[in-house]
Amino acid sequence: MTVPERLGGFKILKDVVRISMVLPEDSGVSPLLICKTIAEKKINLPYFTSVFGGRAWGLNLIVETRNEAKICRLLEERFGRIFVSTPKSAVLSIFPHKKNPEITGKLFQIFDRERLEPDAMTNSPSTISVVIKEMALAKASELLFEPFSFSAYRTPTDWKLAQKGNERLYKEVVASYQEQKPKVYGLEYYEGQDFIEIRAQRKILGSVGASFRGFARSGLNLVFFATGPTGKDGKEVFAFCLPASQSRVYGRIVQELAPEVEIKGASSVTIFSMNGPHFGDRYGIASELLSALEEHGVRHLALSCTIASISGVVPYGQKESTLKAVQESFEVPSVTRRE
Repeated sequence: MTVPERLGGFKILKDVVRISMVLPEDSGVSPLLICKTIAEKKINLPYFTSVFGGRAWGLNLIVETRNEAKICRLLEERFGRIFVSTPKSAVLSIFPHKKNPEITGKLFQIFDRERLEPDAMTNSPSTISVVIKEMALAKASELLFEPFSFSAYRTPTDWKLAQKGNERLYKEVVASYQEQKPKVYGLEYYEGQDFIEIRAQRKILGSVGASFRGFARSGLNLVFFATGPTGKDGKEVFAFCLPASQSRVYGRIVQELAPEVEIKGASSVTIFSMNGPHFGDRYGIASELLSALEEHGVRHLALSCTIASISGVVPYGQKESTLKAVQESFEVPSVTRRE
């Protein structure tokens, strides 16, 4: 009998809407313009990902249901109907994953087995967040107790009882203040990583999960992961980073376990991550970061903002400019290089 992986817990954010869009590079619309537009209306983004797929950015973002009409109207007035919205969504986050691809792989495989197709996925240094339709939430939360165990809840019933009366605790509240420079607990970065993209239908989630578990057996850490829409034949981009020194290993694993997917590797990249005391309850964080990167000539390959954390991927040659951009725009007490 397989012993469930022990994790700390999981949280759910409900009453939200997923908005997805594909922005061609030559369209004149960028992730920064989208984030600035939303920040101008003082609307918080508890979840935002941007993945560059070679010729276009694929964006997934989450807003509270009460802001749906305002945001959709604003985006359409400024940019046209470039987006697709999915009302009645939810964000399911499990933690901590310790950068272990085994945990991500198990999650993918259990969802695939039960034919649950997440609408978007990403990780932060400590959490895996999955966007699903709210109608699938009950089934998804119960499924978690098969591959995982949680220190706070022994069974799905224990978890349900713990939620009663605490629903508002999982709501994001826009802060009533705006610091001159947002505070950061610390800035970390990783070098010597490869940026990999898999383009495939969501229905191959099980094969991707098997590949991730293969990475774990080879001792590889999953420092960054995010998905984004491509706008072509319903395909998604699964973007992730693994040590460049092991490129032959991960290439072989993907070919063996997921031969049907299209895989594309990139040259060495730098990954940065940070979290802060107000990231989850104030608007404009993503906008400020993207503005800072643009001012320093940095072109991100992928960005993930989830509740209290931001992780980004930039070309290796832009590491110094990236660190400088973050330090000038955020109050950063320390910068740490991670292996």
